[in-house]
Amino acid sequence: MFEKLFNSKINEIADWIIRLIMLNVMMIFFSLPIITVLPAVSAGYNMFNDYIEKKNPKLFKDYFRYLKEAFGRKVLLELVIILVFVLLYFNIRYYNLSLELRQTTFLLIGHYVSLALIAIWFAVALFSIIILRVYTKLKIIKFIKLAFFLAGKYYWITMVLVVITISPFLLLAYPNALTGFAFIFFGLSISLLLNVLMTKRIVLYLESLKIKND
Repeated sequence: MFEKLFNSKINEIADWIIRLIMLNVMMIFFSLPIITVLPAVSAGYNMFNDYIEKKNPKLFKDYFRYLKEAFGRKVLLELVIILVFVLLYFNIRYYNLSLELRQTTFLLIGHYVSLALIAIWFAVALFSIIILRVYTKLKIIKFIKLAFFLAGKYYWITMVLVVITISPFLLLAYPNALTGFAFIFFGLSISLLLNVLMTKRIVLYLESLKIKND
């Protein structure tokens, strides 16, 4: 009995290691064209959700199914997210350059407002992955409104998600063989798994909204 239980636990751990590695590699690979980052990461998020919910999806078949699901809409949403990030970045650059020449109250306020906006938009980008778990056919404006609402409603979860999401990329700040190995095989997948565990109640809330709307 003990041997069976021990072997079962070993097999479960081995399964999770394989899932983490393979999903990490697939997410990185399918994110390489840049405009496919959202579909690739969204597929990984959905897979980890299914694993946590004991649905036992097939690693490759179901990942590709999630990757193809509403692919065009996800790419469009990602382009909107990137465009807004670019505009906000140039806005911050403008205020930084202006402040180097002269410091006024107006420029300082504009600078801090721009920083706040880019932080808010980053939160909206994070929640887009969560919303896509439940809603794939929302119009872009409604989608952004819902993401903004959730980021405010679950403020503390949002703060933790930001830290969890940024953490893997800190590995790239100190590049060496060990950090490179960790990022390629585990960096994104562990971060995404923690995201899934942190956002279970948000997914349940979105599903309850969907039932009410239906």
